[in-house]
Amino acid sequence: MNYFDIFERHVKNIRSSSGGQYVGLCPFHDDRKPSFSFSEDGLFYCFGCEVKGNAYQFAEMVGEKLQKGVNTRVSLKKAKVWSMPGVLEENFHNFILKANDELMLNYNQHMEWLPWNKGIVRKLFIGWDDGFVFPYFNGSGDLVNIKWHKKRQVTGHAQTFIYPFWHMLNKYKRNKPLYVVEGEKDCVSMISNGKQAISFNNGANSNVPPVLVSLLKTNFDDLVVQFDNDDAGKSAEEKILKVFNAS
Repeated sequence: MNYFDIFERHVKNIRSSSGGQYVGLCPFHDDRKPSFSFSEDGLFYCFGCEVKGNAYQFAEMVGEKLQKGVNTRVSLKKAKVWSMPGVLEENFHNFILKANDELMLNYNQHMEWLPWNKGIVRKLFIGWDDGFVFPYFNGSGDLVNIKWHKKRQVTGHAQTFIYPFWHMLNKYKRNKPLYVVEGEKDCVSMISNGKQAISFNNGANSNVPPVLVSLLKTNFDDLVVQFDNDDAGKSAEEKILKVFNAS
């Protein structure tokens, strides 16, 4: 679903910000300096009047109605925002599919001790190319980021994205805990064991934007932050909890 359209009809003076974010004049108060922020994934937050929520809530507030549904199709044909060393942009589609096939065909060899559900690995297009490959998708099913753990060198975009892709959030239940963990491996392990889990692509170094916090707090009653038990993990836990509690 293209959430941009609903915002474009009601938010004036829209301009692109960083990392798939947009700003414009808030339709809910007398906004003379653009303070309304929204993302391609349908999340919004106003730094002026502090209204926040998702695209469905926005639609209700402006008198429209969005049909709820999950876009289960993902697009591997185009990476919109960046290039990866050693992989041409036009070859992302083949790179991810080839990596996923390699992992599935040689599953036991690459998985080592990881307790991952094979169906989850296929569904999330997790692959192997001299290291795990984790694609990131947005709410419209577009590829927006890849984390490539190649020889312990992690390649990816600096912008903060939620893993796995946004469609999983639509399937999670509000009345069950949502675990926020440090990395993709931990996240897939939790999901494979029946838990609701997400991680951020920059792990312990993630700077979580208020608009992402808004989405999580709006849609889940119980958030559990569970990072690694080391100095970096403890520091990140404190930082993320501070953001959650302040929003």
